Amino acid sequence: MRAELFPRPVTALQVSIVLSLTLIAAGCKTEKDPDQPTILGIPPGVAYIGVEYYYNFGAYGGEDILDYSLTNAPSWLALEDTSNKARQGIIMRGVPGLNGGARGDADLGKLTNINLVSTDGQMAGSVPFDIEVKYNVLSLEADTFTEGKSPSIPDTNRERCELPDLETPGEHSFTVNTYDANGAVTASPLDLTLPTRPVFVKVLLDRPSVTRVAVAFELISDYNPQSCDPGFTAPHQRCDHGRANTGDAIPGTDIVALGSGSEALLEDIPYLTYETDPAGAYPGVYTGGVVTFEPGITECYIRLEVVDDSFPEPTEVAQLRLTEVRSGLAAVGPTNEGARTNLVIDDNEPEVHLETVKGGTRDALNVGDSRTYIARLTGERDVEIRAKLGHTEDSSARLNTEFGTDLPNDELVFPMGTDEVSFTVTVEDPASYFNAGPDDRFILLGLDTLYQLGRENYARADNEDILRVSINELTSPLTVGSSVGFVATDVAVGHGGKMFVAGYDSTDSDRVFVKIYDQKGNLLQSLSVSAPGDQLAAPDPVVGVARREVVQNNIRTIRYELVVAYTAEGPASGTTGVGGKDVVSSLYWYDEASNAGEYVETWTTRTGTAADDIVRSAGINPASGFVVIAGETEGEWPDQTSAGGFDSFLQRIDSLPDGNTFAPTLAWTRQAGSAADDRVAGARATGLSPILFGSAMGSVNGESSLGGEDVYFYSAASREGELNVRQRGTDADEQVVDGIVEGTTLWLLGNGSNRYSVEQGDEDSLSLASQPGSSLSGFLLGYTLDGEIVRSFNLNDEDDLSSEQFSALTGFFGDLIAGGVTDGDFTGTAGISGSETGIVARVSLVPEDEPDAETAAYRNEWRFQINTAGSDVAKLANYRDDEVVALTRIGADWTILLLSPEGTLLTP
Repeated sequence: MRAELFPRPVTALQVSIVLSLTLIAAGCKTEKDPDQPTILGIPPGVAYIGVEYYYNFGAYGGEDILDYSLTNAPSWLALEDTSNKARQGIIMRGVPGLNGGARGDADLGKLTNINLVSTDGQMAGSVPFDIEVKYNVLSLEADTFTEGKSPSIPDTNRERCELPDLETPGEHSFTVNTYDANGAVTASPLDLTLPTRPVFVKVLLDRPSVTRVAVAFELISDYNPQSCDPGFTAPHQRCDHGRANTGDAIPGTDIVALGSGSEALLEDIPYLTYETDPAGAYPGVYTGGVVTFEPGITECYIRLEVVDDSFPEPTEVAQLRLTEVRSGLAAVGPTNEGARTNLVIDDNEPEVHLETVKGGTRDALNVGDSRTYIARLTGERDVEIRAKLGHTEDSSARLNTEFGTDLPNDELVFPMGTDEVSFTVTVEDPASYFNAGPDDRFILLGLDTLYQLGRENYARADNEDILRVSINELTSPLTVGSSVGFVATDVAVGHGGKMFVAGYDSTDSDRVFVKIYDQKGNLLQSLSVSAPGDQLAAPDPVVGVARREVVQNNIRTIRYELVVAYTAEGPASGTTGVGGKDVVSSLYWYDEASNAGEYVETWTTRTGTAADDIVRSAGINPASGFVVIAGETEGEWPDQTSAGGFDSFLQRIDSLPDGNTFAPTLAWTRQAGSAADDRVAGARATGLSPILFGSAMGSVNGESSLGGEDVYFYSAASREGELNVRQRGTDADEQVVDGIVEGTTLWLLGNGSNRYSVEQGDEDSLSLASQPGSSLSGFLLGYTLDGEIVRSFNLNDEDDLSSEQFSALTGFFGDLIAGGVTDGDFTGTAGISGSETGIVARVSLVPEDEPDAETAAYRNEWRFQINTAGSDVAKLANYRDDEVVALTRIGADWTILLLSPEGTLLTP
């Protein structure tokens, strides 16, 4: 290839193309206008006195280097002075109360319409914002202290002061009054020098201050030695430790800022100084001081000392108060008007627990009787400890009036090495015992704290561990009827301890009565339920009582009510027969103005179907007052369907206003059953939805039959809607005879020939299982209201030789009491066997698998057997969780027997 020495001539076409390309290139050029300067972000809306306010802005836009300025800004706020304005961010900072003339609290308040302006010389952008300046608040936090115990300081993410040493004990000396047996101050006070335990209170500063902050503190208390109980004047024990001062810790005695001998024993804390009481109430006692926060610190500690004394005391309270900021910029409390916290001090003296010999805290004792109880001492001690017994304020029986002890001066003495002491309680002899009230008196026995306060080496009391002993005045069996005469069928306990015994008179056309007795066994009223001319046949009345709050004439008052229901075949005065056997229900209320107080009739009504209807349970809803009737029907209630044979029915009867009284209205009746005859054992009237329970041989309301006789239960709240029947059990026969609802568990009592257990299944599910037994026995099955099995118990003699048949169930102090009959030795120690005798058993609902003996809850289980042939327990009731009331047949007589919470027969 060779080079051309001369260029070729340029043609017109080439020139034209070059010009065109140039013009096109000029026409395609795009050039964006510069953005207006824009500031990124919004500054914080809150600043704090003495705390640095800081914000780093970003910005973009403009054609040149951006400049920044503030307008309408407070004097303490400024932009950082930099020499390089080309960078993209700029810092705004300041310290309210310190910058701009050190204005202090004058900088508090809200500042509005502050503007940060950015400009490149031609264009500008701005961000308006507000700042509210608040106090940097000091506050206090304290946990509960315990004498003799050092607390630990938990971790924190705050910048904090050096942690104080809380393990080394201090020492404090002080003087206290001593008292004689009557509480008068003796001539010789007691000088004490005792160890102390350091404790701490957190002092928190809301934000880190740029300056050192020193704040003063002081101990205060409501204690006043001049505040005396009525009838006493200072100085006296009933002033120093009177009711007005109970629970108030005493600075200088219970707690100090620094013990009198602690300065040489405890470490010096650089940020903490102590001062003696400035008011002079506690001369020479260190009750306050100053705590200092260095810049950046937000958590410091005030070390106090709790005196480890040997006086029994209740939980006591003092207060720690921040009084003023001595230096720096901070506020004491949100409004700078002070900050305080309660200092709660628990006592560590040995504690006395009073128990029955079996370990319980509840008993019943007959008038004139004695029983031994146990006092247990727990806690560390190195001296002999005393404890003076006394009745508590709520006790209706008084020590040395209605009852006494065998202790000199009623004082328990625990020598070193002895932590259990027995003592005897004796109730006043019946000849001198007096109780005008309807209820039995009860003893609430604890420690005489008013006597013990301020006395060394006495034990403290557990306020929740009081021994309760009911004083029973009915000390022999109460005969209420006989098989030839008044046949008792049911029992309930109502207000004032009244015992309502329902039954019928077999010598007077089976006329229905309710006999009302007081706790002394006196017949208060014989209530005629049916008319003299009515011809009844074994009406088997049932009874229920309720205490209700009602509004009468715009005044809230208590109304006591009684419902009695019985089965009537044929005419019953004041009612109209429906067909076959009907249910007659009568409601009564307690009228204090009638014969000095008696039950009077509210209404009577008769309900039924064209066939036979038999009542099994009657109750009153304590909230709304409606009556709940449950039973068995061979007919068909309106809008209901018969399944065949005897079905169950559950009905609600309302009491509607009718002038000055009330009239009964049948609100609804629900019916459910199987093709076979179904049993109804009872019903629960409480709650919005009454519950019926029983047992059936077939499928109830479409539920699956498990084989033999099954448990079933359901609830209803209206005449409409599908009944949700729960049919449960095993392939054995579970014949239900009674039941109660305790909390959310339905407990069903029944009889059969099997032993039951609850087994763990997959995914924590439980199932009921049964194994054949050798004899008839009772059982208890616990179900949730949704039908899930919870627990089961077997009520059988230990050797499974005799037959037990149960008929009654009641709740008692969180447990269950069951009653019935045996033909053998149910207790294992019965004095009679081979004949039918009445039995009662308490079943504890406390779990058996408690972790160990020291923490296990008290399980109170016992068995009782009547030592008389031809007896059985038919019905049970509960009096105040103090006594079990058993309606018992003994031979031809119907008798009320009473049992204590621990199974002692009170009516031998």
